[in-house]
Amino acid sequence: MEYQNTIALFEDVAELTKQMLSAARQQDWDKLTELETRCAEHVAHLKVIKDELPLPKEGRERKVASIKSILEDDRQIRDLVSPWMARLNLLINSHRNGSKVTRAYGQ
Repeated sequence: MEYQNTIALFEDVAELTKQMLSAARQQDWDKLTELETRCAEHVAHLKVIKDELPLPKEGRERKVASIKSILEDDRQIRDLVSPWMARLNLLINSHRNGSKVTRAYGQ
């Protein structure tokens, strides 16, 4: 059953996104980045897989469950990461503005 490989990849991505959510909750940004890289590799592999036959009902149900889990975890990760990214963006912009002032006024 060739579709089993595809379903296993979807389930692996779902597991990785759960781990990513856990890392985001712990604010372990290095771990989150590592997991995101692994997840992207799995997704890239999914994009090239071409299942010729339609999935049987059990396979479709597992695929849909995995996709729902991935999307929900992704939403929660974004909710956790977005405020942190906004603060980081403010710090970067503040530093840039400070550097511009220093260059302009020589202090």
